Amino acid sequence: MPAHTAAHTTRRHAAWRTVSAAACALAIAAGLAPGAAQAKDVMTWVMPDFPPAAIPVNGKPGNGVADQAVNFITARWPEAEHRYIYANARRTWEILERGEAVCFPAALRTPERERIAYFSNTNLLPPPVLIVRGASLPSVPLNSAGEADLAALLERAKLHGIVVDKRSYGAAADGAIARRPRHSSLQIIPVSSYGGNILRMIAAKRADYTLDYDFALAYEMSRAPELATLKTVAVAGGSAPVTVGVACPRTPWGRAAIRRIDRLLGTREGAAALMQAQTRWQTEASRQRHAAALAEFTRQRGKPSPASDYE
Repeated sequence: MPAHTAAHTTRRHAAWRTVSAAACALAIAAGLAPGAAQAKDVMTWVMPDFPPAAIPVNGKPGNGVADQAVNFITARWPEAEHRYIYANARRTWEILERGEAVCFPAALRTPERERIAYFSNTNLLPPPVLIVRGASLPSVPLNSAGEADLAALLERAKLHGIVVDKRSYGAAADGAIARRPRHSSLQIIPVSSYGGNILRMIAAKRADYTLDYDFALAYEMSRAPELATLKTVAVAGGSAPVTVGVACPRTPWGRAAIRRIDRLLGTREGAAALMQAQTRWQTEASRQRHAAALAEFTRQRGKPSPASDYE
């Protein structure tokens, strides 16, 4: 393509995105205004292919945890045309950081991400765990409580780990990964899914460990018996539950969208639906371990978030 044609195409696409984002912002703002005429909103959701958090069916949300949150929202937002695109973690956060008019319903909430996105909480999940091949388990450094010392593990060049680029694994794990030594054998890779293929790589002896949710491993094990050789170990310093929610870009459009989404979720009906969505997949052990925290989260989710969250 000639240079002048490529430049023209790039400008045209950039202009289209700007106009599209502005149009969506106006449509959502109009829908929020009292007595406003109902324009045909367009709401685009960027979805993960990450069972059981999201289980796409024919290019639309299915019965995963985040799917059910989206389905709850869309059922109460019938005047909008809801569209879905599927993307890996890297592309998703690049889209949000650019301020494009999309929302992501399966975002682990971190201070770094709050700088680029508004959040409406949907779930309180057990923290990610270390998933390790059984044969490699004796080489994993543990503390006196039997938890994996991730910083020490990352020092061991003989053990090969894999994590997904742009995924968050909780504050403790993210910090240890960011501070890993140069000789660490941890690979950070962009993948089309959020980690299911990595589990198969470990079972096939192409790596020793990764980080993920115990319920994600349980889901994959039910479909791939060869994953039965994988074991889970709690990560030292990472025992607290993690908060997941809908993320929309920190733009005027994103603020209007997240406020509407939060009002739809922030009811007793919404809180009950969100809790039911996650308990279907969560292990019984983790439900019992975090029962008090889950009850308090559900109580708070039964009402809209404070207005100060979106200032």
